Amino acid sequence: AETTDITVVIPEGSNVWGIDKHLTEAKLITEGDFARLSWRQEGYFFPDTYRFRPDAAVEDIARIISENFKKKTGDPDSKIIILASLLEKEAKTTEDMRLVAGVIEKRMERVMLLQIDATVSYGACLRESLANAFKINCNVAQIGVRREIDKDSEFNTYIHSGLPPRPISNPGLRAIEAATNPQPSDYLFYLSTRDGEQIIYSKTL
Repeated sequence: AETTDITVVIPEGSNVWGIDKHLTEAKLITEGDFARLSWRQEGYFFPDTYRFRPDAAVEDIARIISENFKKKTGDPDSKIIILASLLEKEAKTTEDMRLVAGVIEKRMERVMLLQIDATVSYGACLRESLANAFKINCNVAQIGVRREIDKDSEFNTYIHSGLPPRPISNPGLRAIEAATNPQPSDYLFYLSTRDGEQIIYSKTL
């Protein structure tokens, strides 16, 4: 039988604005509806391929995606989800995710600031969205991190030590697995190459 269901693919590492954009493009919601409803649950929506009825309510869509998260992940510790949400933004391969997880853990043990740009961008997007009542989706890639580094936000890991208070993206199983099994190393620093394809690790700055 013909189905009128609409298929939506949510990639690993999408944040609530990214999910909102995919749902808006599929004409399931009006821009901002999902992000406005769901921003407090960031990190707990499972990246996957979904099929929704064309008349699905945004509340039902959010419920389906978050129930899938519980089903697929078994509801891990919030620290693991926060760390995994950072790994989605910082690394591409499983090996790099595990190494970066190890570096982040080591920096936290030594009470060093994590200094992760992606957390700063996320905090800026959240500030903008709360100011405009989530009417426009914020793109973290377009935030000028240099301008934001000095601004105090609970997500600014250049100012506040430790992990941010909540996840900054919705991680997939690979990142959650890497956050659960960090790879120990002598490294304390890492840097992505300009094309983002490779990570260079270092013991010293």
